[in-house]
Order: sequence, then structure tokens, then C-alpha cells
Amino acid sequence: MLRLCYKVLLCVVCCIPLLAQAQAAAATVEKEDTLHLPFFKRFSISTNAVDWVLATPNLGVEWDFSGSAESRFSILLNGKYNWNTHHSINPRIVYNVAGGNVEFRKYWRTGGPSGNPMPRYTKNNRDETVGLPRWGFQRFRRNVLSGRTFTDPRTWRAYYVGLYAGYEKFTYAFGRDGKQGDSFNFGVSGGWSVPLYPFKDGRSVDLDLGLALGAKMAAYDEFGYDEEYGCYTYKGTKGRHFLPYPVLQEARVSFVFRFRSIGKKVQGGAERYNEWDTRQLEKRAERMRKVQHNDSVSLADSVYKAALRAAEEQHRDSVRQARKLQDSLDDLAREQEKKLKEQEAAAEESRKKGRRKGRKDGKAEEAEVKPAEAAPEADRPKESRKDKKRRRKAEEAEKEQPVAYEQTAPPLKCEGKEGRV
Repeated sequence: MLRLCYKVLLCVVCCIPLLAQAQAAAATVEKEDTLHLPFFKRFSISTNAVDWVLATPNLGVEWDFSGSAESRFSILLNGKYNWNTHHSINPRIVYNVAGGNVEFRKYWRTGGPSGNPMPRYTKNNRDETVGLPRWGFQRFRRNVLSGRTFTDPRTWRAYYVGLYAGYEKFTYAFGRDGKQGDSFNFGVSGGWSVPLYPFKDGRSVDLDLGLALGAKMAAYDEFGYDEEYGCYTYKGTKGRHFLPYPVLQEARVSFVFRFRSIGKKVQGGAERYNEWDTRQLEKRAERMRKVQHNDSVSLADSVYKAALRAAEEQHRDSVRQARKLQDSLDDLAREQEKKLKEQEAAAEESRKKGRRKGRKDGKAEEAEVKPAEAAPEADRPKESRKDKKRRRKAEEAEKEQPVAYEQTAPPLKCEGKEGRV
């Protein structure tokens, strides 16, 4: 029994240093997770397994702009070399490449508190205050990039997107035809990184999966393979030009050694997204207020314009009515003037008829008073020329001033040369 107690005590004594060391390592890891990393510990070293499968040695170095746990931006330098490999016999399949590129990356992490997803953006709750492209970006960021709408978000992943530019030399031959030249490459890259094997002191080997797709401006010589002589023959040259299709520059399955695991980096994404979402809601409310203000102003303006149009229409109606009234008065005046002229013409006609009737009556009375004068001209004695002239003058005078005689005295005759009556 005593030996058993000694053994237990010895085990406890031996385990105490191990426990203390484990607690110290955990405290060190926790302290390193919260502190800023120094300059040299911001570097990460990576290598792409896909290039190794193609027998192309490669190496990449990445440096974080910030040493905090919230670091999101980094710059990456990649290089690979498999040039002028030695062959005892010229092969039909050749893959020689040597090049490098520089890449700028931005990391983010999806998701927030587990089991508390945000509502998704749909066409039913669309923000009408912004255009369709901007609304599409907000919807894509909310529903896909942020991961805040996922019921079980993948918070252990760190997604990234980047821009790259580089230069490479190449010799490709897959059969009888081949190309040898160089190219300038640039485009976009994207993918995600997850912790693969963490160490106790906070270091980690992470797995990086992604693609790089972009444009290639190349210039190369074309050659062919002569099977009879086992050599390459020159066919032609093509100058510097852009390829008319996008080129997959790199398929990435990389192993990355970091002094701080990717699982401990890119923190604070949920808080940043909450701030961004709050700002977006505030901007949306401000835009709604502006829209309502503009609607009220436009409504008041439309009411004013409608009232102005009604007043103008009323004024035009009043002017139209006044013109109609004036036209009716003018027509009435013309009618009255026409009637007055007709009355004057009728009176003038009646006066003319009275004159003609008076002349007829005067001639009738003269015929009654002087029946002898109505005798035919054949019975009358012949008149001299002077008598005819006197008679015509007398008749004309009687026509102008008809006079009705009650009694006619015999004409006076002159006796003697001295004119005694």
C-alpha cells in the first residue's frame, strides 16, 4: 500500500512540470494571438503542389501589411523554374517554364454568431433608392460574400481575392507542333485558405486553394518536330499580341507555413460587416428621406402647375367667351345696320314710287284741263321751229315741277308794238 502511494506521488510530481509547460505554451499562444507580430513573423512561405506534379519547382513568399489579428491585406511573390531540361533525345512533349509574378490580396471571413443568420436580400425587399448594379453588389455581398445569411457559416475559412501581374518564358510542345517565347500576364485571382496542421506555439501549415485567371500578351516562335531526324524545325514567328481568350494562369493547391495560423488571422469580420450594414441602413434611410422630400416637392410642384394650367385654361375660356360675346354683338350690329339700310332703301323706293305716281296724276289733271291739247298731232296746225322749242321747254318745266291747276285763264295777248294789254 505504501509503495502504491509512492508511485502515485511520483507520477504527480512528474506530471506537474508537464502541466505547467502546457499552460505556459497555451498562455504564450493566447498572448501571441492577441499581440502584434513583429516584421519578420509576418512572412509566410508557400509552395504549389500542382507545379510539383508538373515537375516544376516553385516557391512563394507572402507578407502581411499588418501584424494584428485583424490583418486583411497582403502581398505575395511567386516564382517557378523548369527551364532547358536536359534530354538525350529530343522529346515530342516539352514543358519548360520559368517566370514569376506579384499578387496583391485581400482576405475576409464569412459568418457571424452561429444560429443567428441575417435575412437574405431578395427582390421583395429590394432597395429602390439605388440602381440595379449597386443593388446587385449589395445583394451578392450580403447573401454570398459575408456569409451572414448562412445558418451554419464556415467561419474557419478565410476567403481572398487579388490582382496579379507577372512575366514568364515558356516552351510548350504537345505533339508535332510547339511554341517557344515569353509573355506578360495579368488578371485576377481568388480562393480560400483553411488551417491544415497547427503547432502548439501558434505556427501552422495551412492549405490554400484557388485559381488565377487573366490575359496574356505573348510573342513566340512556332516549331515542329521532325520524326525522321528527331529534331525541331522552325515554322514561323508571331509578334507581341493579346490572346483572344482568357488564360488560366495558375491552379493553386498550395501548402503555406505561417507564424500565425490563418484561423487566428482575419478576425473582426462580423463586426466590420455589422458596421458596414449599419452604415448602409443609415444611407438607405437618408436616401428614403431625400426621395420622400423630392416626392413632396414634386407633388407640390405638380399641384402648382396644375393650378396654373387651370387658371390659364379659365383665362382662355373667359377670353374665348368674351370674343364670342363681342362677335355676337358685332353680328347683331351688322344685322341692325342691314335692316336700317333695307328700311332706307324701302323708304327711298316708296318716295320714288310717290314721285312717279304724282307725275301720272299731274298728267291726268292736265289732260282733263286741256282736252284740246290731247288731239292728234295730225289735226294740229304746223308749228314753227321756235314754237316747238318753247313747247319742249314748257313740258320739261312741267315735268320737273308738276302743278295742278284748278282754273286756267286764257293766255294774255300783247297788242301793239308798245306792249299794251
